[in-house]
Amino acid sequence: MHRVIKEHIQEVLDKWTQIDDEIWAKVIVLERNRRVAKAYARAPVLTVNGSDDGFDGFRIGLCGFDNPMRDPKTEELKKHIGLGIKVKMDDQGNILVKRVSKCNVYVKSTSMGEETSIGGDVLKLPNCALEPEKPVKLFDMKKFQQNVSRELQRAYPDRRRLECQCLSAVAFVKSEQDLLDCPIWILIIQCGRHGHAQI
Repeated sequence: MHRVIKEHIQEVLDKWTQIDDEIWAKVIVLERNRRVAKAYARAPVLTVNGSDDGFDGFRIGLCGFDNPMRDPKTEELKKHIGLGIKVKMDDQGNILVKRVSKCNVYVKSTSMGEETSIGGDVLKLPNCALEPEKPVKLFDMKKFQQNVSRELQRAYPDRRRLECQCLSAVAFVKSEQDLLDCPIWILIIQCGRHGHAQI
């Protein structure tokens, strides 16, 4: 498992008691292996787009953050993010995502090994590239609960394997084999059960 992912899981665990009940996810904005911003999602629907707004509680504008180490290729690709995605949590604890951008958006696995909590509809898509205007389960709570049961039946259950499945990674415009090579991507760390809005 990537050290970056481990660190973000630990950060959430360390602050767990301080996280407001209204918060349903922590969102980390990354450019390749560098974190450029973090935000807590409490709005029923969170938009992640290519604006330069930064974070205003409802939107994360991916072009609104500084990165002194940004390479020219990332700078160029960021111009194509456009309307991006909409993300929300439903009443069952699933995280739903809808691509509203004209450019490609990819779901990337953060899991160790084969087991994942990414929704089955996403896994059927070529390269896990989201289709426009079609909401799908980015994180499937039922699948996760089945994986928890399976893990607890092992002789030596591995908490880390389950923790990795509570993270969802979404890459914008361009996908690379290794998550840490993706020019612009976000990590969504599930924090709670909240959300009713339509996306």
